[in-house]
Amino acid sequence: MQSKDGTRSPVVVCGAGPVGLATAIELARHGVRTIVVERHPGTAIHPKARNINTRTMEIVRAWGTEAHAAMVALNLPDGWTSQIVYTSGLGGEEYGRMPTQGFSGTLPVGSISPERPILTSQDLFEPVFLATALRTGLVDVRFNLEVVAIDQCDGDVAVSVNDRTSGVSSVIGTEYVIAADGAASTIRDHVGIGLTGRAAIGHYVNVYFRADLDPWVAHRPAVMYWVANPDQRGVFQPLDGRGRWLCQISYDGTPAALARYDTDGCIGWIRDAIGDAALTPEVISIGTWTMNATVAERFRSNRVFLVGDAAQQMPPTGGFGVNTGIQSAHNLAWKLAHVLHGHADVSLLDTYDQERRPVAEYNTARSLDNARLVVDVAEAGQGRHPDGISPATAVARARRYGNFAGMELGYHYDNPTVTLDSTPPPTNTDPVMDYVPTARPGHRAPHFWIDDAEHQSVLDLFTTHFAVITTHQETWIAAARATAAELDITLDTPQLDRHSDAIRRTYGIEPGGAVLVRPDGHVAARWTAEPTNQAAELEDAVRRALCRP
Repeated sequence: MQSKDGTRSPVVVCGAGPVGLATAIELARHGVRTIVVERHPGTAIHPKARNINTRTMEIVRAWGTEAHAAMVALNLPDGWTSQIVYTSGLGGEEYGRMPTQGFSGTLPVGSISPERPILTSQDLFEPVFLATALRTGLVDVRFNLEVVAIDQCDGDVAVSVNDRTSGVSSVIGTEYVIAADGAASTIRDHVGIGLTGRAAIGHYVNVYFRADLDPWVAHRPAVMYWVANPDQRGVFQPLDGRGRWLCQISYDGTPAALARYDTDGCIGWIRDAIGDAALTPEVISIGTWTMNATVAERFRSNRVFLVGDAAQQMPPTGGFGVNTGIQSAHNLAWKLAHVLHGHADVSLLDTYDQERRPVAEYNTARSLDNARLVVDVAEAGQGRHPDGISPATAVARARRYGNFAGMELGYHYDNPTVTLDSTPPPTNTDPVMDYVPTARPGHRAPHFWIDDAEHQSVLDLFTTHFAVITTHQETWIAAARATAAELDITLDTPQLDRHSDAIRRTYGIEPGGAVLVRPDGHVAARWTAEPTNQAAELEDAVRRALCRP
């Protein structure tokens, strides 16, 4: 369908927040052009999201050194990411502290990933995403454009948009639409996808302010400081370790209660929560939000796909919202690109919902668990806990909050595109906290260093193509060449002979075995020992991974 104004793109991304921009970047890596439309005039001006976790930083790592360096430069200073502090107030009783490897990076550094998480704020990292997208030359970002209708017909999509500055309406023609337009997604409503789960669990005022809080925090730098006393419940979050702060104030959701939190009301709350009536915080902006734990009933409607908050909304306890969205975009982009390039059957797109919705459901449920743990501390601090436990006991029970390597890196996919072997999934003490590296099909291919001096990981070898990792190169290279020629694709066969021990140990294969890794870094197939017919089995696994009969 040709658009009314002559504009057309293979993919239109609706929403230029972090997930929408990440989707465009990932598609550009695969050579796919996009138009990104955003109803707001520019990138975020309120801090909003803070945490870019380890798995997402592995994705950012593939965007190039400029993007990666810009993100690392935004991280909180050393020492601010290693614990959560629970208090009655910043100047009052301290209930306890909890170490947080999920925010600081698992120790020893580099043991399970070449990356560490980043703690910053959305108003700072969103411009990095935008600049990265524009540098590709394949992303056209248009602000002040609001989507007013989606029309799917004749194997095509018409996206009707309205320019909020000029009032001019136009239509963009495209093959696929990706809805990254947030929790109140109009596109999700347009295509009739509902939500399941719990809505309106809590109501919060977000206050972005500047203040010197060093007298209360310098001796105990932390990711966040939870406050709970008989009159208050909320959290202080450092944005740069140098005076920029975000606080979240819990209220009952009524208009009357919200009306009390104008600038003066927020300043009063901050003073009371710190215990200093003379403090003069500079309030920069105030926002409100509602905590939901909901997931879309499906992530696809024909040629429309949901990502980010349009697909799931989860409590922010753990920072999994934006990260789940970006990781879903990473999953979708390679599949969409392979279909558009003619390398995969269109049925491959069905696996986006099959693979990512269960992850979104799990992450939403665990984030809600974290929120409940924080409520337990607050209720104990307010003397209202139903079990009568002390705040210190409640803090000790909250150890999962901030420690979630298993949840972050241990998720896996199980559908017909994955060639399963006979090995069972790894066992661990706590599937949320503990991560056991494994190259079992469906799992994220595990990290090991291939050049420690150059900080190069085996993960850096997983680009936009499938890759064959093996300790016995010659016959597998021949098999890969035959498969690539037969299917008209590129199959990478990196030379890793000097890393044979690391491959056998980390990837669980004997000499002559091999692992097939997808473009998103997940294992598509594994042969723990040398198969009888490498070429036939490799071609069969790649065909299965691309849904090609």
